[in-house]
Amino acid sequence: MTDFTQQRRTSFDAAAQLYDDARPAYPEPMIDAVLAYAGLAPGARALEIGAGTGQATAQFAWRGIPVHAVEPGAAMADVIREKFEGTGLEVTVETADLETAALPPRAFGLVFASTSWHWLTPGVRWSIVGETLAPGGTLAAFWNIPHWRRTALCPQLDAVYRSSGADLSQLGPMAAAEVEHAALMAEFFNDAPDREAFTDFRGAQFGWEETYTAQEYVALLGTYGDHLTLEPDVRERLLTGVAAVIEEHGGTLELPYTTHLLVARRAGAGAA
Repeated sequence: MTDFTQQRRTSFDAAAQLYDDARPAYPEPMIDAVLAYAGLAPGARALEIGAGTGQATAQFAWRGIPVHAVEPGAAMADVIREKFEGTGLEVTVETADLETAALPPRAFGLVFASTSWHWLTPGVRWSIVGETLAPGGTLAAFWNIPHWRRTALCPQLDAVYRSSGADLSQLGPMAAAEVEHAALMAEFFNDAPDREAFTDFRGAQFGWEETYTAQEYVALLGTYGDHLTLEPDVRERLLTGVAAVIEEHGGTLELPYTTHLLVARRAGAGAA
């Protein structure tokens, strides 16, 4: 992992509360699809990798699934702890990354990574997950992908990005290429180092849309690593300009999303 990638990976912790307030949850039909595929036995535990501030944690925990959340950011981990304190839900939190977490072998019926699989070390992530998943257990990786280029105000917002001096032509809202589900699926499958350890690779997509006010959209942008790592004056100029464009065009912006889901099953018989 390069220093720049590591910087972006850890930048979210500096905006933990903003992240919790601004980032959307995942569509409930996607949660349904994970659980239908997993077929968890009563009492089976789930491990979440890179839990952020617990958006997906909550969605599984409220379904009655005990979740052990691993999150490398101390501030983000604290948000999760506060979120579930006194709820009676079975959620535990470990401040660590996947590579250093103290994970028991064959302990989890489900391991899920919510918008975090791409931050993990290729190859290594599969071996660690393989060791901690019970035979027959499920690995699920999923992402909320915003379609920045499909917003009605895309030309006006592009002008703000260019004038702000933000060098983001290959990232975020100015990136021309969109995530392709088939490419995600191929990368997921090809990265698995042991073809006998995981089976039944599948994928699904879920489309939806979110409407943001100017301030809500600016808050959302402020949770992305490419924006968080901008120079402060550039970031302020950019976000002020983005908010002004939205206010000038009715005060709201509709942002389409696709949630991409990839799943695989740990080989071997056993109760999930």
